Amino acid sequence: WLEPEGFDNDLVYPNGLNNGFPPDIQTELVRTIPGLEKAVLTQPGYAVEYDYVDPKQLDPTLRVSSVQGLFLAGQINGTTG
Repeated sequence: WLEPEGFDNDLVYPNGLNNGFPPDIQTELVRTIPGLEKAVLTQPGYAVEYDYVDPKQLDPTLRVSSVQGLFLAGQINGTTG
């Protein structure tokens, strides 16, 4: 769906269309959506990369079992907050 960016402008965000393609490809992609054939991108999307450690590699204190003294928490082991 198209999500308004605010009350005081005409910008919308095509929710669910996150990508890291080059800007020209993103423009082509957005313009395939009915009603957006003449859309102009004001800011291209970007890709976010996350590292991940399999939680099975952690002991109950969140220490990485294969690396002495290395403890992990948060998004690195697939949790948030």
